[in-house]
Amino acid sequence: MLDILKERYFNEYYTSGFVETGLTLPESLVDTIKAHYQAIQLGHNDFPKFFANNEHQAYLEGKALGALFSTFPGLAKKMVKSLYDRTYHKAVYAEQAYIADVCAYLLSQGLHKFFKTRYLVVGYDIFLGNDFGRSAAGIHTDLPNFHHFYETENDVTLYIPLINLDDDNGGRITVLPEAKLKIPGNVLLKQLQNHFGHDARFLDENGYIDPEKITAEDLAGFIKSKPYQQLMAHYKNVITLAKKHYSQEFLKYDESKGKVLLWNNKKLPRCRIMEKPTRR
Repeated sequence: MLDILKERYFNEYYTSGFVETGLTLPESLVDTIKAHYQAIQLGHNDFPKFFANNEHQAYLEGKALGALFSTFPGLAKKMVKSLYDRTYHKAVYAEQAYIADVCAYLLSQGLHKFFKTRYLVVGYDIFLGNDFGRSAAGIHTDLPNFHHFYETENDVTLYIPLINLDDDNGGRITVLPEAKLKIPGNVLLKQLQNHFGHDARFLDENGYIDPEKITAEDLAGFIKSKPYQQLMAHYKNVITLAKKHYSQEFLKYDESKGKVLLWNNKKLPRCRIMEKPTRR
C-alpha cells in the first residue's frame, strides 16, 4: 500500500484502517445507484459463483472442519452460500454498472491526490445489502487471490454507503488497523505462483498464469499442499488472536450516505448488525 498511497494517507490507513477522503457523491448519483440495487430480487447471491475452493478454509476455526471441507469442497460451497444468505439479503459481485460514473466524478473532485501512481486500474462494483434481523459479518479477512477478482494485498476499495450508517441503526464496518495486528499479505499469491507458474500447461502465451487452464483437480492438489495448509492455519491463528485480544480495538467511523472512504478488505474488518428496520 505504501507504493500506492502517498505517505500521509498511507499513515492514516495504517493507523486508522480507513482513509477519510472528505468526498461525497452527489445525492442524485447515490439515489440512482441505490434504485438499481433495490430493483434486484431479494436473496440474489453471487458469492458462491465466485467463491473459489481454496478460500473457504481461512474462515474456519478448527482443523477438523478444515479437513472436512478440503475433502468435500461441494459442502464448503453450500456452507458459504448459507453464510451469505444469513448475513446479506443481496450480494452482487463483479458488476460494472456504476464504477465509471463514480470514478469520473471522484477524479473531477481530486481523488488522484491520494495516490502516488499516475494511473489507476479500476475493477468492478460490489453491493452488499444487510437488513434488520440478519446476522452480521464477524471478524474476518478476505484473502488475496487470482482466480476470480485478481485481487492482491494492495487493492484499494472505494467504500460508499448508500444510506446513513451510525450508532442508531448499525450496519457500519469497523476495522482493526494494520498497526494493531498484521496479517499475511500476498503469500497466497506467491504460493500459487510457485505451484503453477513453472508448468507450461498453466501459462498463457506471455508466460503468465492463466486461471482458465487450472482445473478443479489441479486446484485440489494445491489445496492439499503443505505450504497452503500451513498458511491457512496461520490465517486462522491471526483471526483467533484478533477475536481474543483485539475485539474492543476495532475502529469505527461516521458513514453517512454517499461518503467516500478508502480501505482494504485484506485486513481485519467486522460489520455490526442492523439495529432497527431501515428502508434500504
